[in-house]
Amino acid sequence: MANCLELLRGGVVVSVQASQGEPLDRPEILCALAESALNGGACAVRMAQPGNMQFFRRRHPQVPLIGITKPERIPENAHNLVYITPGFADVQSIAGCCDIVALDATLRPRPSGETLAEIVAQTRAAYPNLLLMADVSTPKEGLNAQTLGFDLIGTTLSGYTAETLSRKDQGPDFELLEGLVAVVDIPVIMEGRLWEPSEVAKAIALGAFAVVIGSAVTRPHEITRRFVQAASPHSA
Repeated sequence: MANCLELLRGGVVVSVQASQGEPLDRPEILCALAESALNGGACAVRMAQPGNMQFFRRRHPQVPLIGITKPERIPENAHNLVYITPGFADVQSIAGCCDIVALDATLRPRPSGETLAEIVAQTRAAYPNLLLMADVSTPKEGLNAQTLGFDLIGTTLSGYTAETLSRKDQGPDFELLEGLVAVVDIPVIMEGRLWEPSEVAKAIALGAFAVVIGSAVTRPHEITRRFVQAASPHSA
């Protein structure tokens, strides 16, 4: 467990995901994207869904893998929902093919009726070697996650909850990163809306243990859209 965290320290984790129906939504393609990221120096990979992770793990058993479950298509009212690894059954579905399981650790009610504390306790009992990452949107949620026994915290959900929705179009939430670093004693991972190398450098300087990059390198349609909008702002 400690070795896995050390492999993340100061590094870039690449999130490799695709929504249902997208051209990249096949395990072998997502694995190839992850391998390209590793060739570029990524220290770890974050992936969704058991099949994708199992495919990657068979090829790269030594690469730290952060796993989640989430709906194939994110609903319109997602900011009101807990949908990232929401219950213990979701943890069970991916525990055998990743090193770290990330869960929505906001204070919102969970669809299964379970509490976050119950899920953490069940996971610790069933999978003592599994690391747990708390995806949060506020320092309060991060502090609660530390109290519950999470191993690391991510800024992942800033801009994706009703409380923080105004942050969604404002770039990386460095304020949340600073707030978390100030109140918790476990590693804080910067994740969300990072597009520029300078933003990665800033996150590390502000105390991020590692940084997760996703759309900026692994979602070609999002990357292309930025250039199209720059070429013709009124046509995109």
